[in-house]
Amino acid sequence: MVGFKVGKPQSQKRERIRDSLWADAKKIIWSRKTEDGYCSVPRTLPLVMTLINLLSPKGSGDASRVYHELWCRAFDEGFVDIVDEEEHAYAAGYVTKGRSVRSWRERMDVLVDLGFIRIKPKGSRKHGSVLLVHPDIAVEALRSASPQRIPEAWYNAYSKRMIEIGAKKAAKRP
Repeated sequence: MVGFKVGKPQSQKRERIRDSLWADAKKIIWSRKTEDGYCSVPRTLPLVMTLINLLSPKGSGDASRVYHELWCRAFDEGFVDIVDEEEHAYAAGYVTKGRSVRSWRERMDVLVDLGFIRIKPKGSRKHGSVLLVHPDIAVEALRSASPQRIPEAWYNAYSKRMIEIGAKKAAKRP
């Protein structure tokens, strides 16, 4: 993925600003440079989650929490192996016993319908493996299929953010 890389001088400048505001910052922040258990996520993820919420069918609930939970489990291959549906449901905020997995599955199907994920079965389970589609590819496919479906205000904010982070739109990739 092509994106804006923060150079060492910029990073050092930001650290100096941070440390001038909070003297103990280095001791109390979480840093992917010194800690294990991190993942790479698109900088547009909050906006994409907003779009998923806006496009989720009425009465189906917000599928964006499921999407976020999947991103937090993915490694650089963009693939998640679903081992325990209850664990995924709980992590996504579905904590009601008996209904949590059903709610999670319904939101997974919304994400499939919107084009943000693809799924493959594993044994008798429909949701066995998940492929996270590049969010910009999913956004541009939705926009191409039905431009009026994507709110203009959202798309303007998304386009601005893409420029800010130096990302290229899916339609403009080689």
